[in-house]
Amino acid sequence: MVGRNNKSVIKTDEGIFKLRKGHGVADFLKLEDMKNDYLIDDKLTCEVKVEILKMDLFKKETMRRFDESQKDVSDVVLVVQDTKFYVQKMYLALQSSYFKTLFFGKFAESQKSEIKLNGIDPDDFQNFLELIHGDSFVCEDNVDGILQVADMYDVPTAIRKCEEFLIDYSEKDTVERLQLALRCNLENLKNDCLSEIKSVPDIEAIMEANLPEMNLSTSQALLQKCIDFANKGNNRK
Repeated sequence: MVGRNNKSVIKTDEGIFKLRKGHGVADFLKLEDMKNDYLIDDKLTCEVKVEILKMDLFKKETMRRFDESQKDVSDVVLVVQDTKFYVQKMYLALQSSYFKTLFFGKFAESQKSEIKLNGIDPDDFQNFLELIHGDSFVCEDNVDGILQVADMYDVPTAIRKCEEFLIDYSEKDTVERLQLALRCNLENLKNDCLSEIKSVPDIEAIMEANLPEMNLSTSQALLQKCIDFANKGNNRK
């Protein structure tokens, strides 16, 4: 807290916030001292710095339900681990070539009223369904999961929205975004990541990550950048 003549008082405290209630330092400042030294024109000037050491994740609010309450307006149940999703075949088939083949192709599953999906997380599938139904949007917390589901089931609209977010808004570093680009064949995202490489240390960071998805074209692009950086260094001598 800053007062007259740059007088200041600083207190540091550490707390665990489990409930939505107030938390502070009981002996921070006496009321009279605050009035005399820090209250200027009935205003207090405070600077607060907060460092979050650990945060337990909380479940986000569900934007649209796909539970048994939707039974009357659904025609198939998709089971992800132990969670059942009541959905419409036609809507998913319009979004995904995978679901189109699964529901309307010559597979045994096309005749089943309940189908199990493997290899995905139920929360990721919930976020994916909300996105393609227009009830949610891509954010830092869900982009990885949605992209995994969308890539697995070939859903171009969801893939495009994830790629646009990763290019325009994501705070992930270049290595993380490049890994997603290579894993899901996102050419625009890959090119955006490569354009952010401005030095040899940037290339070293990518190589040290030892990305298993690294392909020949990306390796060649990185090699070319190394050559360009070397040439620029030689020209300065």
